[in-house]
Amino acid sequence: LASGIAHDFNNILTPILTTAQLLPLKLPNLDARSLKMLKLVEDSAKRGAELVKQILAFARGGDGKRIPLQVKHLLSEVVEVIRQTFPKAIELCADIPGQELWTVSADATQLHQVLMNLCVNARDAMPNGGLLSLTIENILVDEAYTRINLEARVGPYVAITVADTGMG
Repeated sequence: LASGIAHDFNNILTPILTTAQLLPLKLPNLDARSLKMLKLVEDSAKRGAELVKQILAFARGGDGKRIPLQVKHLLSEVVEVIRQTFPKAIELCADIPGQELWTVSADATQLHQVLMNLCVNARDAMPNGGLLSLTIENILVDEAYTRINLEARVGPYVAITVADTGMG
């Protein structure tokens, strides 16, 4: 079932991706805003294709592909999507530090999906507007923290916080 849905979804994404890539070539006089929107469509279609791969991996019983990842770049992509698609009544405050964050081992598509889901949930909790805050920082979990939080492990982590002023 999952394979069949993934295949159908891929058939939907292919013309979207192809069109987003070909339109700038066919219409060379597009303004910068239109080109930016086409790039957003292209990037979103590529993310969709990655989700199709995830669905197929899930159907086969596999895990996502974990790679060394700089989360700051991923969060910057999420911020760009939010700025272009969320209502203007929602103020976005993104605290992405200039200094280097630690690298994490993660599946970029899964992490992007989680961040987007959290942001969409925040948007839905603020139908009349509000503040959506995204922060990212290096944190070092020490033994004192693990005594209070039994499932925590000592070590370096990158913490991402998504907060909103909505209900809930």
